[in-house]
Amino acid sequence: MANNIYHGVVRTRDQITPNMLRFSLESEALSDFPDGFEGGYVKLVFPRPEAKRPAMRSYTVRSFDRGARQVTLEMVTHGDLGPAGRWAERAKLGDSIVFAGPGPCRSADPSADWFLLAGDMTALPAISVQLENLPPNAVGDAVIEVISDEDRRKIIRPDGIEVHWITNPEPARPNSLLADAVMNLPWRSGRVSAWIASEFANARALRQYMRHDRAVDRDSLYVSCYWKIGDTDEGMKAAKGSDSESW
Repeated sequence: MANNIYHGVVRTRDQITPNMLRFSLESEALSDFPDGFEGGYVKLVFPRPEAKRPAMRSYTVRSFDRGARQVTLEMVTHGDLGPAGRWAERAKLGDSIVFAGPGPCRSADPSADWFLLAGDMTALPAISVQLENLPPNAVGDAVIEVISDEDRRKIIRPDGIEVHWITNPEPARPNSLLADAVMNLPWRSGRVSAWIASEFANARALRQYMRHDRAVDRDSLYVSCYWKIGDTDEGMKAAKGSDSESW
C-alpha cells in the first residue's frame, strides 16, 4: 500500500440503504491521488487515547473525483461498535479524518470465459466496482449477501451477469449462507475468474471449494476475508496468519 497520508474532511454523509452509509472525504492532497484505484482501498485512522497506536480500518474506494479532490467510501453500519462504527454513527459534515493509501485492487481477469463474484455486504462496494469494469459481453454470476431486503439496490453490470441476492438479518451469528449459495450454483463451462470477499468462515469455505472441488488455479482466484465473527480486526488477521492454507 502507498504510504500517502491524507487529512480529510467529511463533505457528504448519506444513508443510501438501511445498513449502508456513503461518505465523501475531501483533501487538498488528493490532487495527487493516483488514477485507477477505484476498487482499491484506503485505511481510515482512528485515534485511541488508551493505546499507543491508533486503530486503522480498510475501506473500498468506491469512486474518486479529482476535480473535487474527493474519495467516496461506503461503510456497513454496525451501530456504536468498534472505532469505525462509533465514528460512522457520529460523523458530521465538516468533521476531520486522517486516512492513508491507496492500497491495490485485485481485479477479475477480463480474458476469462465467465465470472463469479461473491461477497457479503462489506464487499458490496468492491463488487460494484468489479461489475462496472467487466467487459460488456461478460457472462457469469454475482452472489451478494445483504442484511435486509431494503439493502438490495440497482447495480450497473453487463446484461450477461446474473445477480443472486441473499438476505441474512443476523450476519454476526455463525452461518454458511453465502458459501452454500455459491456452491449450489450451476458450474459454467470454460475458464472462470472468481472474486470473493466476505466474513472469515464463508471466505475460507469458498477458498477451499474453489481450490479443491473446482480446481480453480490461483491466478484465476481472489479470496479475501474482510472481518471475522466475534473477533477484532487484529484477531482476524491473526487467524489468517495461523491458517493452514495461505490466503
